[in-house]
Amino acid sequence: MLKTVWIGSVICSTAVAALFSHPVVAQSVSDEQLATCAQIENPLQRLVCFDELAANGKYRQAEQAQANNRARGQGRGAERSQGRGQSESNRADDFGREHRQERQSEDEDKRYIEIVKTTKDPYGRWIFELSNGQRWQQTDSKTYQLPDGVDYYIERGVLNSFYLGRSDVNSRIKVKRID
Repeated sequence: MLKTVWIGSVICSTAVAALFSHPVVAQSVSDEQLATCAQIENPLQRLVCFDELAANGKYRQAEQAQANNRARGQGRGAERSQGRGQSESNRADDFGREHRQERQSEDEDKRYIEIVKTTKDPYGRWIFELSNGQRWQQTDSKTYQLPDGVDYYIERGVLNSFYLGRSDVNSRIKVKRID
């Protein structure tokens, strides 16, 4: 009796699974669709496009993403041409303060600087002043030498972090703007 109940339940569950399963039809992705996704410049939009193709999504979504990407590219060109009228000193004055206001354009990620004055705080971290009047402070606890006559740069990191480095040494320290 137990054996027949078990066999009946297996047959019943198999029949229910067969009724609720949808037939899977494999659709091939054309080379044209892959090429369209590959031409998208924005990495996130490109990934979404490939994911849509892998999930048998609509091809027109790939075309829309490419059209949006082109429209943004044209808009950036217009913004850059208008931005050239602004003085370089205004953009340099805002370097390091972007986290306090919305970023309006794609600025360069590395700026070469000239250090005018250096001091140390009570914890042995550097505080330095640049030739344009900006003041920066070391935030990590690394030991770092700041000799005269060397080319220095401040480089943007991830999550609004900044690093001070020297062109002759392959190390850098984390800094923040304090003025």
